[in-house]
Amino acid sequence: MSYITQALAPGETVRARARLHWVLWLRAWAALLVLGILVVGVWIFARQLIFNLTTEIAVTDRRLIRKFGFLERRVVDMGLESIESVQLDQDFWGTLLDYGRLTIHGTGDDSWLTPIIADPVGFRRDIEAAMPQRRARAPE
Repeated sequence: MSYITQALAPGETVRARARLHWVLWLRAWAALLVLGILVVGVWIFARQLIFNLTTEIAVTDRRLIRKFGFLERRVVDMGLESIESVQLDQDFWGTLLDYGRLTIHGTGDDSWLTPIIADPVGFRRDIEAAMPQRRARAPE
């Protein structure tokens, strides 16, 4: 029983009731949508920031190393002598803005894909220059 019905004086009757319009929900739904997008946006930004801060990729004179993760660290390395080829994947925007991915194919089924990196052509050149097979063939 509603408050108004309980508060009626003896002999008093309700002649009409007003209902709230659904438009009242617009502000609440808009706020929920904006806050939801904001929370999701902050979450995505934080994950990307952590990924960027904890990922390292390098080529040494002996191997190719990729480290990623903070609390759950994962390190992948491949000896330079076992690298068969380095494939560059770069679309129109990647070429224009100088980013792309490298797929490093090793002996057998061993291969791994880099995340999107800056100057993939230069890094590919660095990997190939460090490979012992390439160095043995290069004239000095």
